[in-house]
Amino acid sequence: MPEPDCKPLSQKLIDWADLIIVMEPMHSQYIEAQYQRVVGKIHVLNIADVYFRDDPKLKRELLKKVPSILEKY
Repeated sequence: MPEPDCKPLSQKLIDWADLIIVMEPMHSQYIEAQYQRVVGKIHVLNIADVYFRDDPKLKRELLKKVPSILEKY
């Protein structure tokens, strides 16, 4: 199975994004401290970042929370 196309976070990506979804408040705090022009773009899911990639439990949590957020965009 090929790896997903992951790009390191950068100011260019921050500027491009309309929405930034993070799992925990500390992720939001880090982004706000490191980058400019993020106010209003970050949505915190309040999901503990304890899962491995492709964990079925994480996928279920994301499927519960993300669609309603994306409907607004």
